[in-house]
Amino acid sequence: MHEVTSRKDRKPTRRFIIGKPANQPAHLQEVDLEALGAELAQRQEKIAAQTVDGAPAAPMAFKAMRDPDSQKIHTLQVELTNAHADELRTRHGEALIIEEDHDLEMFTLSPGVDAFEMSMARALSTQSDELKVTLNVVDENDTPLPKVQVDLAGDLWSDRQVTNTQGKVTLKLFGETLDSLTQLRLKPANGYWSRVIEAPSLAAQNNVVRLTALPVSLEGPQANMWGNETIGNVAMPQGERVRVAVIDSGFADGHPDVVAAGGRGFAEDGDPEEDWKTDDSGHGTHVTGTIGALNNAIGMRGVADKVDIFALRVFPGASISKLMAAIDTAIQLQVDIVNMSLGGPNPSTLLQQRMQAARQAGILLVAAAGNNAGPVMYPAAYPEVMAVAAIGKLGTFPEDSFHARHITPQVSADGTYFAAGFTCRGPEINVCGPGVAIISTVPGDAYVSNDGTSMASPHIAGVAAVLLAQNPQIQAMPRSDARSQSLFQAVLDAAHPLGLPADFEGSGLPLLTGNAPPAPQPGDGEIPSKPPVDGDGLDTVADLIQKALDAAKSIREQA
Repeated sequence: MHEVTSRKDRKPTRRFIIGKPANQPAHLQEVDLEALGAELAQRQEKIAAQTVDGAPAAPMAFKAMRDPDSQKIHTLQVELTNAHADELRTRHGEALIIEEDHDLEMFTLSPGVDAFEMSMARALSTQSDELKVTLNVVDENDTPLPKVQVDLAGDLWSDRQVTNTQGKVTLKLFGETLDSLTQLRLKPANGYWSRVIEAPSLAAQNNVVRLTALPVSLEGPQANMWGNETIGNVAMPQGERVRVAVIDSGFADGHPDVVAAGGRGFAEDGDPEEDWKTDDSGHGTHVTGTIGALNNAIGMRGVADKVDIFALRVFPGASISKLMAAIDTAIQLQVDIVNMSLGGPNPSTLLQQRMQAARQAGILLVAAAGNNAGPVMYPAAYPEVMAVAAIGKLGTFPEDSFHARHITPQVSADGTYFAAGFTCRGPEINVCGPGVAIISTVPGDAYVSNDGTSMASPHIAGVAAVLLAQNPQIQAMPRSDARSQSLFQAVLDAAHPLGLPADFEGSGLPLLTGNAPPAPQPGDGEIPSKPPVDGDGLDTVADLIQKALDAAKSIREQA
């Protein structure tokens, strides 16, 4: 029998995370999370069994998150009404932590036009003349460029369109004239620099705008990124490979310039073993390429050339509980470093406790500070996490690109670097990293130049990976807070002050020293798909036999 209720009777709910404080108040009875979980699960099942206006009620979220080692519940993720949450607070008091499961955001800036106020749209569309402007967007060789986002703004109106396969686009603005247009912005899908033209001089038709190609492609040769050149293009020594988890939007599996060792997805109804191989936004693939793009004669090279990267996908729909679940997976995978190019303004005691658990598992946590030019966001603001601010370098991008808008008066002592205008700042900042005009891998076997503390953080995660490989004594330490703190300190010790205010750079920019990487060769770093066959296979076998004979001869001569 199903109890029929009215949809109007259903109280609004929110997602909460529930757990215990790390230090249990002595005067309060400790909460049994197993028993509480069973109680909440039974309640959610009862609600789901009801019908609302003749239809089944929507199921309410419930999940128990367990410690990877002890398998004890550390957090309950559950959908509750405010009244039920208050009832639990009243019942358990300080013995139970109940927090809202806030959403998280990526810390990347898109070079598109800002939101344009069109409050006069209806009036203008009926009583003002329509201005049509046609553009042809091409590259330096006059090849048409499709899928370029074009924004044109005037004093009263703006329009956004995308170029067609012939590189053409028509924009329509009401109440504007060719003389009242204020700004033209172009954002290519990939492969080219963005462009911003102030007070554009346009005709109604036959306008041509040229975009400049990025200095990187699959055709090669491998380009040297300014971030790598700045922090030190260093080869990792031979030895045990460093394991890095990238908690982000997934990874575009199959890109020829970057490889992931594995991953996991955290979508509500997805396949956790497969979802991580998809990256709808390109954010996670960009971050992954910055850390570990292959040294393979094409495209670009990542900061660290001998790393196993694990893509832990929490976007879209990232939240504090998903980040906690991803941290648990990183602990389970026994990674050495976690990169988090994400966050939000809301602190969470339960999330901080998982950060502490990761540190106890010997993991260095690296996070982007945030992009709203305000206080450092979470999780970067936690003392357990290395907080990374973003800097740019003058002369590394076209002056009319979108990247130029991030230049600030906060310039390094040598006049080379600047604090990015968007970067969050504060006493929590530990170091800074390259975060303006950062070229890296994206889905579609392509490359894009992005801005954000999201781009700075993986540079530092890559630096930490190289430093760990250079310090086998740290690698050999038992997995504990002492291990993670030793690597944390190694990154700080490698930092060099730039002369920026401490709130913008912390200890400074970490720099690597060591041998330069070997010259990249075609195929380096690639995973062979199958053994060689036919004539090429015979040649390969013959080469291997000859090498074996030569080695045997050498041994006999030395005996």
